[in-house]
Amino acid sequence: MSVELLVMAGIGLVLGLLGPFGTYPMPLALRLAYWIGFILIGYAIFRPITRAAGWLHEMSKIPFPLAISIAVLTASLPLAFLIGFAVNGMQVDGPMLTSGFATLYMQCAGIGIVIFLLMRMIFPGERAEPTVEASQDHSPQTPDAAVQKSRLHDRLSPGFPDHIHALSVEDHYVRVHAADCSEMLLMRLRDAIAETQPLEGMQVHRSWWIARDAITKSKRDGRNLKIILANGLEAPVSRAYAGRLKQTGWID
Repeated sequence: MSVELLVMAGIGLVLGLLGPFGTYPMPLALRLAYWIGFILIGYAIFRPITRAAGWLHEMSKIPFPLAISIAVLTASLPLAFLIGFAVNGMQVDGPMLTSGFATLYMQCAGIGIVIFLLMRMIFPGERAEPTVEASQDHSPQTPDAAVQKSRLHDRLSPGFPDHIHALSVEDHYVRVHAADCSEMLLMRLRDAIAETQPLEGMQVHRSWWIARDAITKSKRDGRNLKIILANGLEAPVSRAYAGRLKQTGWID
């Protein structure tokens, strides 16, 4: 997240130097403070809402671009109000919150979607299609294959257990879970999954991959399905992957 904050501050700096949307006449110091400050405030508003959009896409049939569009339009509303309130001198009856609010809102939404796309380019997302798996071979593994080290171990610390139980996404990192320890790697989930071969596993969520022989049972929590692993972790299963798990006989 600290890297993201630096990137956002850099974007604010560039916008402050350029002075778009009628801000160029401001004194340079004030203009820089204006753009850097509101870009960081916008980040604090947009980030949790766009992450919620990923959850909305995962738990429903709403396409990801539509979910993100809804998130951006939603997050732009409080941000536009805060900017208008500040520009109006901490007054709610100034032009930026009355006749000019629609324009300000569209500017916030436009900048928000551009920054979101830019951040997706700089930090590629972990969203993968349901067909992405670590291995296409679902036949039972032999005991020797089950303990064979994966290519992912070349990135892990010496002595990391041979048996990987799961992979999970944390921001732009992948956490590799074993029986009694875990380790973080700076990489995309889809790349980490590709390096789990020859271990047999499957992606069960946009943020989770699990090893087949680490599964102990599955359970329902309302409408949510979870898989309990041998190390006690509970991996969420999204609807997009639940059918495949049942078809392959990994869960009942």
